[in-house]
Amino acid sequence: MKKKVLSLIILGILTACTSPKKENTEVTSNKASDIKAELVGKWVQPIPGQEKEKQGIELRDNGTAASINMHTLLYEQWKISHDTLFLWSRTVGVAQPSTSSDIDTLLIQKLDNTSLTVVSLIGDPKNNVAQTYSKEK
Repeated sequence: MKKKVLSLIILGILTACTSPKKENTEVTSNKASDIKAELVGKWVQPIPGQEKEKQGIELRDNGTAASINMHTLLYEQWKISHDTLFLWSRTVGVAQPSTSSDIDTLLIQKLDNTSLTVVSLIGDPKNNVAQTYSKEK
């Protein structure tokens, strides 16, 4: 547990010290409060291999979050800082009743009324694929 907390602190420091490339970021508003208001809602994408089904996340105005159609990855809360979305979650094991907590750190590459594209800032940047979500009405 201490190792994970230390890793998150180091990641936070490194993220704060480096500025991601801005030329691909298309956020329609500059104010954090405007971005937060645009993010509130249900964001979904097709489930790989089951394209007729959707999965995603619900971002609520009070800072809480909920998973949509994901039973082992449970989102709990979220926060926005500039163009970075932080998502707190816990993973619940199916075979074993163990749980683990995590914070996803996602760079918002595109945000508008209908779509959200994010890329993870954790791990090897070469392996971090952009994820696009559609906003449900």
